Parts: sequence; structure tokens; C-alpha cells
Amino acid sequence: MLRKPPKTVQSLLNDSPLARLQKKQSVQERLQALWSETVPADLHANSRCLSVQGQTLFVVARSGVWATRIRLMQTHIMAKFNQLPDTNVRSLDVKIRPHL
Repeated sequence: MLRKPPKTVQSLLNDSPLARLQKKQSVQERLQALWSETVPADLHANSRCLSVQGQTLFVVARSGVWATRIRLMQTHIMAKFNQLPDTNVRSLDVKIRPHL
């Protein structure tokens, strides 16, 4: 009977749920860093970039006022996020979440 060679510790760590969570966290940190570079400081303090799914950038804002400012900057924001590799943002989805 043939036995499979044992997996290395590194391969086990790379395939673990913790590794997948760490990759998601890394992507989130990159998005937040780009968000802070893209929008003015007051807007950054009142909004968060959540994710890019498909061709949509998902953002939350503290109020309708901040959501409107985001929508007014939509073209600039999408152009900046499209500079990321493997990203093709075509739309922006802004939700209001008062308790950021």
C-alpha cells in the first residue's frame, strides 16, 4: 500500500482557516489604506471601505451627508481603486451606518 508523504507544517498552516482569515484581513487593510489616501480626512473619519466584490466597491458612511460626498467623488474613487491589480471597479454601493 502506497502512503502519501506527510504534509509539512508550512503547508498545513497555508491551508488553514486562520491563513484564509489572515489573507482577508490583509486585503481589508490594503483597501482601508487606499481609502484613506483617496478621500479627504474628514470623509475618511466618517466612512469605511468594506470590500470590492466583482466590479462593485462597497462603502459605508455615517450619514446621508457623507454618503452624498462619496457619491460626488465616485469617479475619482473608482479611478484610484482601479489602479489596484486585478481590480475593475465599475460601480460604487454606499450604505449608511450611523454607528461606524
